[in-house]
Amino acid sequence: MEELLRQLNKIEGVRGSAIVSNEGLMVISLLPQDVDPDAVAGMCASNFRNSTTVAKMLNVGKTRRVIIETDSAFVIFANIGNGFLAVVSDKETNLGLLRIRIDQTVREIKAKLLEE
Repeated sequence: MEELLRQLNKIEGVRGSAIVSNEGLMVISLLPQDVDPDAVAGMCASNFRNSTTVAKMLNVGKTRRVIIETDSAFVIFANIGNGFLAVVSDKETNLGLLRIRIDQTVREIKAKLLEE
């Protein structure tokens, strides 16, 4: 799965990626070195759970993806079932291309998890 993250990180503007369990444990991290992966995992999991709760309360279906847009970056969480893929990119990143590649990566991660 690390190779899948490496491929995502090659996209122009992507700063890093990680796979996080629903409980907030870091599974694999290819985030920048100045980032505490364990703290990020916990906060990302909390944010993803909160977004899922909002979707349930609004009765709008299962959460597939959460996108946080800041002044300088996008933070994207994509559901992989028992966890999620987290990707951080610059604001100038081609968001359409990134979403397509994230969806491909999610499918590949799910397939690998079924193999195990």
